[in-house]
Amino acid sequence: MAAMAAWPRGMIHAMTVGGARSGRRVATGLLLVLLAAACTNDWRPRPQPEASWQRVEPGGATGCARGGPYAFWARVADPSKLVVFFQGGGGCFDERSCAVGSTWFDDSVTDADDPTHAGGMLAMADPRNPFQDWSFVFIPSCGGDVHLGDRRVRYGSVTVEQRGWQNADAAMDWAFAHFPDVDTVLVAGCSAGSVGSAFHVPAILDHWPRARVAQVGDSLAFVFHRPVNLADWGAPAHFPAFFRIGGRSFTMVEYLTALARRYPRLVFARFNHAGDDVQERFYRGVGGDPTEFEGRLRAAEAALKRLPNYRSYLACGDAHCSFGGEAFYATQVNGVSLRDWVADLAAGRDVSCPLCQGG
Repeated sequence: MAAMAAWPRGMIHAMTVGGARSGRRVATGLLLVLLAAACTNDWRPRPQPEASWQRVEPGGATGCARGGPYAFWARVADPSKLVVFFQGGGGCFDERSCAVGSTWFDDSVTDADDPTHAGGMLAMADPRNPFQDWSFVFIPSCGGDVHLGDRRVRYGSVTVEQRGWQNADAAMDWAFAHFPDVDTVLVAGCSAGSVGSAFHVPAILDHWPRARVAQVGDSLAFVFHRPVNLADWGAPAHFPAFFRIGGRSFTMVEYLTALARRYPRLVFARFNHAGDDVQERFYRGVGGDPTEFEGRLRAAEAALKRLPNYRSYLACGDAHCSFGGEAFYATQVNGVSLRDWVADLAAGRDVSCPLCQGG
């Protein structure tokens, strides 16, 4: 396992009081707190919404597309509740998209990736946030490989390190070591992280078999005009045992169907906008007609909703990635708030499948 950075526990607070009277007041207050805890029979550490994000550089086999170092962020609050969030980061799949200066993908981890100033479900100071007191592991993408690559790849004159699998694996190893008693986990991700969250959730399920786990992706259905093949990235070597497909092509519907059937008591979900302009750009980038995207997306969601443990939320419009911004609170379809839908998924409550009927 890669060596992990030192981590401040932050769970024990030193207290200094002056004078016997102050000491008596503090002692009385502590006694009341202990009595209250005894009555509820709950001795777990209290949630700490004020906990800050900390950058962790795992080293080892991790790294970014141009050889730069990899880092992720963590927030230790309530140790029993954890969000594992896979960041978006675009895609690198040919010489044009992988070129230095490309706008197709993020090739490094910088201070701009720090979630401290993010919105939506990552905004810890927002009282509307249902995950305000949860612990987080925030996993950036810097290889253009939807968190799945494990290979140095040459695209024409360009060579990139696509090590998304190793990067995510290091972040999850850190989570496994620092949250041994977690009982509720939400695995989520935006864009490239939507796919990453679905492929990495089996390891989380296997490591915490007694935890209540839900997975939900935001804004990448991985729908194209043809099946995808990720063999060049070395990704299939790490696919879970129930989806060992070798080097052949596959569809995301095929994978999610296998995932849902492997874990029939758990819920897997996706949120998308019907006319997502970023997804349409990538649809065109791999040779498809972007006017076909919405129809294929709707067909994919209809097929997946036949599974009893799959849920879908499809909004109108062309926006991309809502979990990390104000849209997390503002989006509603058929009277269902996106914020409440995600919170209910995380809490283990059944949810509907809101469906935008327009374009």
